[in-house]
Amino acid sequence: MNYYISKLIIWFKNGTSRELEFLPNKVNVITGRSNTGKTAILDIIDYCFFASKSKISQDTINENAAWYSLVINNDGNKFTFARRAPKYSYVSDDYYLTNKLDTFDKRPYHNSDKNTIKSFFDSIFNINSDTKVEYGGKFHTKKSKISLRYFQMFNTISGNIIENDSGIFFDKQNEDRYREALPRVFDLAVGIENIENLVKKDLIDRLSAKLKRIERKNSRIETKYSTFSEEQNNIISLAKKHAIISPELNFENAWKEVSNVNIDSVINSEQGSSRDKLEKEYFATLNKIKKLNKFNDQYQSYKKSLNIIEDKIKPIEYLRKIDHEIIKTSIFDEITSELTKQISKIKLEKRKNTPLSVQVKDKVSELEKKLNNLREKLEEYPEEEFNYSSSNEKFYYLGQIAAQAKIYNYFESEDRYEDIKDLENQIDNISIEDTTNKRESTSRAIEEIVAGYMKIVSLSLENYKDYSPFFDYKNKTLGLRKPKSVHIENVGSSSNQMFLHMFFTLAMHDIIEQNDSPFVAPYLIIDQPSRPYYGDEPEEEKKLSSSDQSKIIDAFKLLDSFIESRLETKSNFQMIVLEHIPENIISNFENVHIVDIFRDGNALVKPHNIGLLAI
Repeated sequence: MNYYISKLIIWFKNGTSRELEFLPNKVNVITGRSNTGKTAILDIIDYCFFASKSKISQDTINENAAWYSLVINNDGNKFTFARRAPKYSYVSDDYYLTNKLDTFDKRPYHNSDKNTIKSFFDSIFNINSDTKVEYGGKFHTKKSKISLRYFQMFNTISGNIIENDSGIFFDKQNEDRYREALPRVFDLAVGIENIENLVKKDLIDRLSAKLKRIERKNSRIETKYSTFSEEQNNIISLAKKHAIISPELNFENAWKEVSNVNIDSVINSEQGSSRDKLEKEYFATLNKIKKLNKFNDQYQSYKKSLNIIEDKIKPIEYLRKIDHEIIKTSIFDEITSELTKQISKIKLEKRKNTPLSVQVKDKVSELEKKLNNLREKLEEYPEEEFNYSSSNEKFYYLGQIAAQAKIYNYFESEDRYEDIKDLENQIDNISIEDTTNKRESTSRAIEEIVAGYMKIVSLSLENYKDYSPFFDYKNKTLGLRKPKSVHIENVGSSSNQMFLHMFFTLAMHDIIEQNDSPFVAPYLIIDQPSRPYYGDEPEEEKKLSSSDQSKIIDAFKLLDSFIESRLETKSNFQMIVLEHIPENIISNFENVHIVDIFRDGNALVKPHNIGLLAI
């Protein structure tokens, strides 16, 4: 992969810009005094790559910047992407993307979004839906897609970890989600694992899960079967009792009949039988009688209500009998006369049987005769030991018996093993690479690579130059041990820690290149590897001792030789080193390129970048 950062451009609010250009296959160095914005370069690159929070200094830099952009070269194709500068702690979701070379001198504008640009970079680094973590955690669900930012942990050595003696060799390990992500992405990042293997493992996991479900189901059924097998005679007896099979059949033939029961066909045949037709007609007649009797009950209730009404208007008769001299009005006479007529009608209605009530009684009598005839005909058929309240109840028992027989037959046949055998064969036929062996061989290869680095800087390692490197795969750390000893030494000084971190990260990239892993970009940003050699005294008082200077030279000798080895193998790698040292110390290295020197008033943000809006 020929991928590198070509330019970093800051677009300021006043219309000016600041541009830094980096070369491929070089150790690109920006050196200068403190507080000139060197470390901000690392923070700006991190921010552009979708950081959820900004570490860019607000004073001078962020307060004046409008956009931060990177020009990327990927296999000869250049493109620019940018992100709007954050406002204090509020990061921006405004992005810019273009592949037109003639727009490098034009200000970015909001024409894209994070998801679009992330998808674009995912395609560059072959990150797709199959690029998943193998096991979940608090912040990562199992089989969740891996973010590009997790792979970028291999691309930086910040000043915070160069002097770190607590065994931390990756940035962002103070953030829970990155700390949890590291062991989940490590094998894929360095090439111990690959996508094809992950896909196969995922398929095996899914097939194994299905196999377990079937085995659990069979286990539950087998538990029922162990009890059921003792009750075969009871099932046969039940089938005979419910007239499912003939009572004359012996055990073997009876069980064969029960085992081959088809509910639908039995129901259909039952529905077509003479007895079933009679039963059906019998239950239908019984239902009609019930409905007519219900109607008759309701009619009787109606007549009772007439009694209540009659009782309420009886006083009218009394009033008509008393002396007319008491009440002498025409209206009274009309009312009482009308009510008297109504009373007469009610009495008549109570006494007589209406045609409807007579018809109901006659119909009930007719249906009862029919019911008796049907009952007599049904008694002519062979008597069953069990009486049903309806034919549906019979079919219920039929289904129950058939289901129990099905369970028994399932375990009597070989069919229940077919799915299991098929799944087991599918699992056995999936060939996955043994990453356990590859992990072990990779660990030993890392140690051999580091041993080669140690020879390049052996004088700077002093007492530890003859020690052997030890890569702790579980903790993703590098240590040194005495020859023929298993004890890992505490290398003590921050100078030695700096070398260990450089050994470790460079070895990771060597392994990544050997394993042809596509997920980690071939570049490394190192923030002030010379930090262990400087104290806290004022700038003008800082001086390097001869031994310190020789160690810094050795450090750059290591970086220079790494680039040289990549050129020899015709592979690509870029380094960006943010430094503090005088440039003359490293200017003679063939693969070192001085990008800029932040001294004598020169800095990341120049005076003309600050001020009122110019456009």
